[in-house]
Amino acid sequence: MLILLFAFIGLAWWGSSLSARANDQYRGWRAAHEEFKTQELWLEQREDILERVVSAGETLDPSRALDSAQSFAELNRMLSGLNAEVSSQRTERTQQFALHGLQVNIRRAPLNDILKFYGQLSERAPYLGIDSCVISTDRSSRGMLNVNFRIYSIEVITADEN
Repeated sequence: MLILLFAFIGLAWWGSSLSARANDQYRGWRAAHEEFKTQELWLEQREDILERVVSAGETLDPSRALDSAQSFAELNRMLSGLNAEVSSQRTERTQQFALHGLQVNIRRAPLNDILKFYGQLSERAPYLGIDSCVISTDRSSRGMLNVNFRIYSIEVITADEN
C-alpha cells in the first residue's frame, strides 16, 4: 500500500511538471504564431511600404536633417529653462538614412512648458520627432510633471558619405 502511495505521489508530481511544460510550450507556440502572422502582414504590404519610404525619402530636405551632434544641440536649445537631461544616444543606419535616438527626461515642469517644448519639436517634424512619451505627476511638487521622451532625429546619408 505504501509503495502504491509513493508511486501515486510520484505520478502526480511528474504529471504537474509535464502539465507546466506543456503549458509553456503552448504559450511559446501561440507567441510564435502571432509573430508569424504579424510578419506575414508586413510582407504582404511590402510593396506599399517601400513606395512610401521612397516617396518620403524624396521629400526630405537633406539640409534640414540633423546629425547626432546637431540633434543633441537642438534638443538642448529647446530644453533651455527646463530641468531636463538628454542622454542615451543610439544610432541605426541604413543606406539612405541614419536614425538617431535620444532619451529626454524632464523633471518638475509645468504643463505649459511641456506643451511649449512639444510645439518646438513639432515644428522640426519629420526631422525630429517623438518615438514614445511617458508623463507622470511629480509627487513632491503639486501641479508639476515628470516627462520621459524617446526622441528620434533623421539624418539623410548622401552618396559621398557611404
